Amino acid sequence: MIQGFNFKEKFLYIYLFIFSFFLFSLNIWGISIFSLDEAKNASCAREMLESGNFIVPTFNYELRTDKPPLHYYFMILAYKLFGVNEFSARFFSSIFGSLTLMITFYFSKKVFNLNTAILSALILLSSLHFVFQFHMAVPDPYLIFFINLSFITFYLYYKFADKQFIWLFYISLGLGILSKGIVAFVLPFGIILVFLFILKFYFKKDIPDLKLPVGLFLTLLISLPWYVAVAIETDGLWLKEFLLKHNISRFTDSMEGHGGIFVLTFLFVFIGMLPFSIFVPNTIKEFIKNKINPDYLYLTLIVLIYTTFFSISKTKLPNYTVPVYPALSILLALTLQKMKNYKIPLIFYAFLTSILPFALYLIVLNDKNIYLLSNYSFYLFILTVGSVIALIFYKDFKKLVLSLFFSSTIISLALYFIILPEIDKHSSVKVILPYIDKTKTVGYYKRYNPAFSFYLQKRIVPLNSPEEVENFLKNGKVYIVTRDEYIKELKNIKDLKIIIKKKDLFENPTSVLLSN
Repeated sequence: MIQGFNFKEKFLYIYLFIFSFFLFSLNIWGISIFSLDEAKNASCAREMLESGNFIVPTFNYELRTDKPPLHYYFMILAYKLFGVNEFSARFFSSIFGSLTLMITFYFSKKVFNLNTAILSALILLSSLHFVFQFHMAVPDPYLIFFINLSFITFYLYYKFADKQFIWLFYISLGLGILSKGIVAFVLPFGIILVFLFILKFYFKKDIPDLKLPVGLFLTLLISLPWYVAVAIETDGLWLKEFLLKHNISRFTDSMEGHGGIFVLTFLFVFIGMLPFSIFVPNTIKEFIKNKINPDYLYLTLIVLIYTTFFSISKTKLPNYTVPVYPALSILLALTLQKMKNYKIPLIFYAFLTSILPFALYLIVLNDKNIYLLSNYSFYLFILTVGSVIALIFYKDFKKLVLSLFFSSTIISLALYFIILPEIDKHSSVKVILPYIDKTKTVGYYKRYNPAFSFYLQKRIVPLNSPEEVENFLKNGKVYIVTRDEYIKELKNIKDLKIIIKKKDLFENPTSVLLSN
């Protein structure tokens, strides 16, 4: 795919990979695993490595049905290379972030031009949410990459009739299904079918041969064996739980309080793609001008259909729509190169970033889950400085873009080396762990912070009633982790005392350590 590149082009790809990996891996070793999703995924991978069973995912040595295994496999590889730690859990997430940037750059250059490719890369790297996503030990970085690889390889096959791309398309679909399930097949394939329908019936263009029988066989050959194996190993329980609870139920019901109005996901995209999403209105106008251009149509359909799908879903999370960021970055890059006046969007952005630090401070100060962020709200004035500089140089395109880009990069540096490390000191698990003798047996009553499993690296015994707790205490010196809401159920148990309480970061519960 890179044959024929001259030295400068090869160097540019290497430079982009190194710089993007630097940004996506900022201090991934220095911030503890305090996110509940990270803790479960990282612990699951460790348990699979420990057991040698690479078919059945477990968390706390019990079946985990939340996600397919691809990200576990990459974490296991990192654990083997670097040991079981925060860096290893997140390492390949950062790698896949860089790969996502690379394929976006390659696509933009091949379909459009080098300037569009460079600009789309800068837009993506300026997105704090995009950078954040590839810091996480979760399956989303892998899904984002493989979904975008499927989008890109299909269109390159359509545009250039190069057969290698259609086979890469089906391979990426298979790996996407192993990343996060059937959504990695349904959404890309659905969007592509809509695109082909429009081409045939509205623009009267020929449809390329999609090699469907062989291609779908290749996709199934990659993805199906593990699903069959895990179904056999768990008597169908994994498939039942995964499909019904973690796919259908998430779409039809609001899970874990993550609901919202229809437009919320579009708002997620707008906020997630700041600062350059301020040019989205101009991008809409540019699409209307170029709606008969297949290049514009395809990228717009990706953004519009994908985002709308999750707007209809009852469960709404900001990470669900991150896969549209590369397509939107290209559309924004194309728009920016054709605009003649950047002043009005920049005035809006300067105003937004001027009031944002104060608004964020007041909002988070009174929120018990995120109040720790209040002291750091005013770092956002870095974005204000960037917006003002961009506004001053609004007639100089390069300075405008670089002002927005560098201000976002500085915020990323501050976030991962100053803000999050300071907040991490208040992590409930980090505070409580020194009080636990790891050689002793540890149990949990009803529910607990899953990060304890990652750091204790052993089974935490489930206890579901006061009677079970009383029997557990007969084992000598033991520890019990639970939540504050359950303490009243254990108040009548003799010799059980509270050692320490600590509020979980960014979550409602307060973790409690008990011992005899």
